Amino acid sequence: MTEHDSRWMYRQMIDAMVISCAGAGQVSAERVRVGVWNDNADEVPDIAPHQVTMNRVLSSLSDDQRQAVAILFAEEYASGVYNALQVLRAAECDPFREGYDGDPCDDFLGRLDGWEWPGR
Repeated sequence: MTEHDSRWMYRQMIDAMVISCAGAGQVSAERVRVGVWNDNADEVPDIAPHQVTMNRVLSSLSDDQRQAVAILFAEEYASGVYNALQVLRAAECDPFREGYDGDPCDDFLGRLDGWEWPGR
């Protein structure tokens, strides 16, 4: 793989991680926002008792409280991606040996905030 191919792959992977924060990273946050963790949990409480409990907890919160918890869930998802990038960088895994604006974690955070890749 050439240096150009490696940098292209790096950009694609960082962007995929950013996209996941807006997609899969919002699933739990959205459940919290609407106040229902699992619509079907009450029908099968023996199979998913923790989900029944989560439904109860969420229904006891105000809209503002649920919004605050939803933000926390979304931020924790992004934090997990950030931490994974730290591990990949520390292990010197290609293509995460170095970033454009600092290290890959910095590039990830920048892309989350709308930063454009250099040379575009």
